This record gives sequence, structure tokens and C-alpha cells, in this order.
Amino acid sequence: MRDKKGLALIFSLVFAVLFSIVPCYGGGKKEQQNIAQQSGLVIIGVSPRLSSRDDSIKTAVEDAARKLSFFYYVSGYYISMEHIGSDFFDVHFDAAYKLHYDSELDKYIEQLEYNPDIDVFEYNNAVFVITKVKNVVFMPRFKGHSFLRTRPSWIDSPPNEIDGFVTGVGFSGNLSSHKDAVVRSYENAVISLIKRNEVMVQGQLSVIQDNYSGFGTEVNTSVETRTAGTLSNFYIIETWTDPSNLSVWTLAVAKKETR
Repeated sequence: MRDKKGLALIFSLVFAVLFSIVPCYGGGKKEQQNIAQQSGLVIIGVSPRLSSRDDSIKTAVEDAARKLSFFYYVSGYYISMEHIGSDFFDVHFDAAYKLHYDSELDKYIEQLEYNPDIDVFEYNNAVFVITKVKNVVFMPRFKGHSFLRTRPSWIDSPPNEIDGFVTGVGFSGNLSSHKDAVVRSYENAVISLIKRNEVMVQGQLSVIQDNYSGFGTEVNTSVETRTAGTLSNFYIIETWTDPSNLSVWTLAVAKKETR
């Protein structure tokens, strides 16, 4: 009898751990299995958890449509500015990016298929919808969104290519909304791919200023780097949320540019 009670306790603990990883609207672990089994062009959309389940799903599907728009075309530019003063600790770095894509999402929403009963799951107040694009087959194969503690190998050793497509890795730290962190991560994956495919233009400006303290002159240097480019076939292969700090990593591919 004790052995049966012990086994029942162990089973209960394992069950609790499994379902604490991805709290779901319904279906539990089945969502993880669906992700692994699907082929073709699979896109996961994300939304903050809204007051209505239907509104959450609608917003997540719109995010999936945005990613499908990126698949056909996305361009962007990235600007970074590094300021180096005469003092050892006088170093500042700023960066900004802008993406351009077809924001008329209705025609992309029409291409998406999903089952609201089994293709919806939730994690950290973010709602995810697994969608599949109609009549599109694409390689490399989609792997999913993981919330497990095991850190994927591609974060520390990213592959240079997957099935002939160039790879890029995006990252976002924990933000007030987990949905925003997921979006920031995949947008940074776009910038990562653009930076790989395009030649950066770098300029340097040095300004010499008089030092009125009597110790000669000070030299302040600002280095601005600009990167711009266009991608096709941008596709997210895998996303990982680090459960220890809720940072988000994204592995994505895009068509290799020919020069």
C-alpha cells in the first residue's frame, strides 16, 4: 500500500511539473506534440492575455499574419552610435532599428489555418496560437517554441546555414509584457539577418575640444554604423523562453542573397 501511495505521489509531482511549464487554455501537453509533428509553414502568433479569449486569439493570429508578411518581404535598417570620450569611463552606446513590411494583414490572415480548441496555449500571461499556412511547403523544418530549462545549442553555437538558408539569432531580455519580449526577439532576428547579408557603412567623427582645466585638449570620438537590407523567406525555426529570467531567443532563417 505504501508503494502505491509513493508511486501516486511521484506521478502527481511529475504531472504538476509538466503542466506548470505551459499553462494552457485547454489540451495541456497536446499543444507541444502538435508543434513537433506539424510540417510545412508553421507560424506561432503571440498576444498578451486579454479579457476575452477570442480577443487574445484574434491578436495572436494578427501577429502570425505579420510574420507571414515578413516571410514574403521585410526590409529594415539598423543604426548604432558609439561615443567615446577622453575619460576611461566615458563610453556610451545607442542603437535603433526600423522595419518595413506589408502591414495590410487581412490577406495573410486568410492564408492561416488553426483550430482554436487545440492550437492555443498560454505562458506567463501571453497567449500563443499555432497556425499553418495553406498550400505552402517550406524547408527548413519548424521546431517550435520551448519553455524548458535546457538551453538550445544554437544560442552559443549558431549554425551558419540551415538547408541553404542563412541563419540569424535574435534576443530580448525580460520586458513588462512577455508578448513584447517575443516580438522584440524575432524583430532582432530580422536585424541579425540583415546585418549578415548587407555590408555595413561605418563613419567616424573625432572632435577635439579645449580642456579648460589646464591639462591640454580632450578628444571625443563618435562612431556611427548603419546597416540596411531586404530579406525574403524570413522564417522562425525555433524560439526559446528562458524560464529562469523570461528572456527570449529566436533562431530564424532567410534566403541567402547573391551578389
